[in-house]
Amino acid sequence: MVTLTSRADIEAALADPRLVPVLVPLPVQSGPEGTMAWLRATVARFTHGEVHARRRAFVEAELARVDVDGLRRLAAGTLGDDRTRVLRALAGAMGLGALDDAAVEALCTVADNYFGGENPAADKAVRMLLPLMRTDDPEQAANRIGILIQACDATAALIAATRDGSGDVHTTLRTAPPVQVMRRIAVADLVVELEVGTIEIPEGAPVILEVGPVGLTFGHGPRVCPGRALAVALAEGAVEPPVLPA
Repeated sequence: MVTLTSRADIEAALADPRLVPVLVPLPVQSGPEGTMAWLRATVARFTHGEVHARRRAFVEAELARVDVDGLRRLAAGTLGDDRTRVLRALAGAMGLGALDDAAVEALCTVADNYFGGENPAADKAVRMLLPLMRTDDPEQAANRIGILIQACDATAALIAATRDGSGDVHTTLRTAPPVQVMRRIAVADLVVELEVGTIEIPEGAPVILEVGPVGLTFGHGPRVCPGRALAVALAEGAVEPPVLPA
């Protein structure tokens, strides 16, 4: 295992297309449409090369349609725990309509099983969610689910850290970012130039990137998080003091 701690080394690693997010098992194995295996194989996150570029372009276009100020207001006015507020506010801002309790529970189940493993309940959750994504294109539906669940835990953690700390989202991102570590795995043999010299990383080797201390909690390079502004807006709305009636 290789652990990188300097900003320059981490930026180089995040810019290298041969280092991809960890998923067990890797390479991603697909399955019947509507299963967790199919979802993992269909979202942008776990692909690379031309397929990743095409799917990421769709994700970026989806997020660009979101009104950031409107999202902040939705987060401020949505009830529930932090995961629920994130999911309901973001779904509303994406034009997916109101999520009922069953849909929120399904998204949380998918999020809990996103990075590997087999769970019939998660497969059932994916099948339930697909018709709610308001598209007849299964790939687009999968990536809309991906947008929601990838925002779910990370943004909820940012909200909790902000609430428990300074109360200011930007200060929290500087001093106590919720994402401290990213994990990557090599999909080919690499030779990487680091600040301290050259290192060889064999195919299949895990790489740990300590992104929190160097201010890269949203990543860098071709996989930089395209939803930073939305995550900040969600967190700011969620930690706003409630407006009491006059």
